[in-house]
Formats: sequence, C-alpha cells, structure tokens
Amino acid sequence: MDAPFFNHDGLHFRVPDPGDIKALQDLRNDESTWIHLKDPKPIGPADQKAWFDSIGWKNGRMYLAVYDAKNPFVGLVYMDELDLQNRSMRIGANVVPELRNQGYGKKIYAALKIYAFEQLNLHRLWLCVLETNTFAIQVYEKCGFKVEGRYREAIYRNGKYVDYILMSCLEHEYRRK
Repeated sequence: MDAPFFNHDGLHFRVPDPGDIKALQDLRNDESTWIHLKDPKPIGPADQKAWFDSIGWKNGRMYLAVYDAKNPFVGLVYMDELDLQNRSMRIGANVVPELRNQGYGKKIYAALKIYAFEQLNLHRLWLCVLETNTFAIQVYEKCGFKVEGRYREAIYRNGKYVDYILMSCLEHEYRRK
C-alpha cells in the first residue's frame, strides 16, 4: 500500500494500487452504488483492470483510494474535468455500502474542498447527482454545495426518466465557513 497523498480528519487518501482492484470492482458493481450512477453497466475483472491501468492525471482524471485506521478501503474519490483557465473541477466519491451513513461522506467532501481550494487554488467544485439519491443530496448540502440547475429527465432508471441535478460549491462559500 502506498503512503497517503494527504490526510484529513482521520481519513487517508492515496493513489489506488493493484491490491484495490477487487474492492473497486465490488463497490462499482454493488446495486446500491450503480443505481445512482449515470452509467449502470456491470464491470468485469478485465474491464476493471483496463480502467485501473488508464487512471491518472495524464487522462485529466485523478482517483484516490480512501482508508482509515480501522478500514483498509473506505471508498474512492475522483476528480476530473479540471478546467485550469476557469479554476473549476468536478468531484465525486463512493463509499463502500457497509460504511455508509457513518459520516464518511461529509469527511471526504470536506477533505476534497481543502485540497481543491487550498492546494489547487480552484474557484468552483461541482458534481451531478440523480434526483432520486436524496441521501447524497442532503450530504452535499450539509457540505456546502448548492443546487445550480438540473438536466431534466436526463437519466433513465427503473422504468422512468429522472433529473440529473447539478450542484456546486464556490471558493468564497468555502472560505466563509
């Protein structure tokens, strides 16, 4: 396991290593995860390995595995669509199902905001979430994200179209807290 890239509030963030591949695949293929994603296709071992081999800033994306003293794999965060000219980036996170509802999401997003606003000097962080993922929306709001708009009926899930909600947090909102 690689050394942490950064730490915050008892959480450690590191570049994923090959030992994470099975945990990543299990997280992605768990129905409680993929049901809330834009693309709900299952991932097999070969596809997971190919994805793993492609990750890195060289492709405009950064993924970090999250862990703490008790759990060797809490989840995965991603940062992509980095726009240096406009100082904006999309972020997201998935926490393993057995650790959800324990405050990990709030800690992860707090850490991502510190990294983005204090280290990368960004102005805006954004994400998209299905309107049916009400728990995540509440977490994002508690973390200072505000609804910016919506892609109406953009995602087909469980026999109907649902809105894809765009949320963001701005640097001055982060600094006020």
